[in-house]
This record gives sequence, C-alpha cells and structure tokens, in this order.
Amino acid sequence: MEVDMGRGVWLDPLRSGVTLREYSQAWLAERTVRGRPLAVRTRETYQHSLDRWVLPALGGLPLDRITPAAVRRWHAETSAATGPTATRQAYALLHAILATAVADDALPRNPCRIMGAGQARSDERPLLDVDQVQHLSAHMPENLRGLVDLAFWAHLRLGELLALRIGDIDMDAGIVAVQRQVVETDAGPVESPPKAGSQRVVHLPPQGVSALAEHLRTRSPALPTARLFVRRDGRALRAHHVHAAWSTARRAAGLPDIHLHDLRHAGLTLAAQSGATLAEVMRRAGHSSSRAAMIYQHAAERRDAEVAARLGRLAAGTTPNRTGT
Repeated sequence: MEVDMGRGVWLDPLRSGVTLREYSQAWLAERTVRGRPLAVRTRETYQHSLDRWVLPALGGLPLDRITPAAVRRWHAETSAATGPTATRQAYALLHAILATAVADDALPRNPCRIMGAGQARSDERPLLDVDQVQHLSAHMPENLRGLVDLAFWAHLRLGELLALRIGDIDMDAGIVAVQRQVVETDAGPVESPPKAGSQRVVHLPPQGVSALAEHLRTRSPALPTARLFVRRDGRALRAHHVHAAWSTARRAAGLPDIHLHDLRHAGLTLAAQSGATLAEVMRRAGHSSSRAAMIYQHAAERRDAEVAARLGRLAAGTTPNRTGT
C-alpha cells in the first residue's frame, strides 16, 4: 500500500468500489460553484443528463471498472442516439464527476480522454446593428419593446430581465441594478440571485434611457416592488411568452434566424467597439471570467479590420491617378 501511494496508483477501496450511480448522486448533492450550491435549474439539467444518457450504460459499474475503452464505447453509442449538444453535455458532466473521483483517490486517472468531446463548438452568431434592433423592437408587442431595448443597451440575460423590478431602475441616474434572476425549473419559475459574479449596476446610454422611459410611460403605474415587465393584462411574464412574441417579431422583421440572446451579444460587441476595456466589458456583462468577454473583444477587432478594408476600397476608388485625372 505504501509503495502504491508512492507511485500515485493507490486507490481507496471504500471509494473505488462504489458504483457510478451512487457516486454521482453524492457528487450532485455536494457540488458547489465558487462556494455556492448548484442552482436549481443546473441541478435539474445535470440529473436529466445522468438519467437519460450516462447512468443507463455506466451507472451500475464500480468506479474502478470505468475504463477509457468503456467511455469511448459509451460516447460512440450516445453520439449515435442523440445530437451533439446532449452528447457534449453528458460527456462533460461525466468528466467532471470522474475528475472528483480522482481527487478522492477512487481512480488513479480520469478515463474520459476523448480530445475535445466536452468542448462547445457554437457557430458565430450574426451581429445586429442598431437599426435592426429597433426594427425588431418595433415588431414586438408594446409591453415587450422595452425588454428588447434593455437586452441590447444593458446587455441583460432573459432571466435577469424577467426579474427586474421598477425599483431597480433609476431614471435620473440612467442605471439598472441587476440583483436577481428568474430561472425556469420543472416546478415552475424560481427567483434567485444571478449567476456568480453577475450582480451589477449597468449605466444606460441616452438611447437606452429613452427606450426605458417610453416603456414606463405605456406601463400601468405600480409599486417599486412590482415587476418591470409584465403581460398585457398585468399577469406575470414567463420566458415562453417572450420567446413566442420574439419568434413572431423576427419573422415579421425579416430576420428569422436571429436569437433573443443575439441582442446581448450585439450590445456587448458595440460596447467593445466603443473602446471599452476587457474589464469594463466583463463588468457590464456580469462575467466572472475573461474568457466569455474576450468574444466581444475579438468581434470588435474583426469589425475594425472590416472598417480598415472598406477605407482601403474607398480610397482606391477616389484617389486621383498619377496623371491627375
């Protein structure tokens, strides 16, 4: 046992013999992110991925019987049975669980060794301009136009928009306080703190303040504790109500492939183009790491390269030739 410990191959017999099904449930119960328990929706998503894709094939195996070959075989079968997103999510979850098992001395190495299998590969989203955003907003129901404008100018996520209260808005200062989010769970909508590091105050440009003032003008008067965005009849607004209205608006605007989240992406890219530093983009976006914020910096750099190319073409078409004609 001492020799195995010295070689780094010793396994705790009380842990290595536990099945993946047992270990995964303990992992879910104990898992934290930056010191906070998993959000309800995140826990439900993980449990669904385990129950649907991971545990039927691997759940009965003791941890020390889950080999790289078994993982490759499971991954191939899962890829054939479902789409790339569900497969990637299931693999990433299995990798995280077994990484904890390695830290617990239940495994010598993580058997999940398929290069890139747990990494997201999303296509680059189209970049909306201000005119397109206004066009989309105009095709939304009157009670939701301010939501579209705020998603763009304040870069808020849908859950953060749904949780906004009238008291979170300071029109004189032109700011929005993001203090909570609404998360859709199997039991219905749940209000919770926003993602780790996402509580923030966002300053609006004049266009955003004007759009918000118009929304408040058309909205029925209410207490500061009332939700900023509600249905036309005053009842609580849910995510599926917004998505249904958005689906109609984007087709009417001639932009059928635009996602609601593209508003946030476009607004943050515009902030980067305005000269905002990486730290400033992170703060406005509510990002706790620079990785996501770098997307908007890169988009701004590419747009700057396009501007330079257009300048070159313009100059080539207008610069007099050497004969002066």
